[in-house]
Amino acid sequence: MIDPASGPFLFDTSAESYLGRPLSAAEAEWVVNYAALFPMYVAVLTVVERARGYYMVIGGAGPSRRVDVEQRMLQYVHSLEIRSRVLDLTVPIALTAAQLMTLCPYPPSPPRRSHEVSESRQDRLARWRFDVMIAATALVHNLPLIHNNPQDFETLRAVIERVPERFPGAGPLNLISVKRLVA
Repeated sequence: MIDPASGPFLFDTSAESYLGRPLSAAEAEWVVNYAALFPMYVAVLTVVERARGYYMVIGGAGPSRRVDVEQRMLQYVHSLEIRSRVLDLTVPIALTAAQLMTLCPYPPSPPRRSHEVSESRQDRLARWRFDVMIAATALVHNLPLIHNNPQDFETLRAVIERVPERFPGAGPLNLISVKRLVA
């Protein structure tokens, strides 16, 4: 179990989504305890990824579904204002992300499949770049990164450990799986 008091943490999009689902009693208690101590730190790229997902659903939805999804997106944005602190993309984060993208230009994980449709190369590369920028945000702010996609982030952690001189004053990338919070 990860002690909530050992935060603060940066929550990746996948972890934030995971914690937005129905939680076990132990997970819900962890979130309440954490929120009593720290804001839910997210990178601005997490907001981009979440909003992009909402807009993709809205674009393909019928009128009644569209209203429901728009309402959920507004609830998400409102929750950011209440319980979260959104970390902007700064020049140091951009430079760190550029360095990571140079060292690891291709996504290490395969395309996602959902409803018998495989993620396009373009979408996979975009998602990879968002992950890189979120990792750079954690690295620059020296925040452990809570995630739910270890294959991608472990690759970045390994790259940073292999060439730490390329990331002066930053690191290491401390990764915590969202599933380990209460395990």
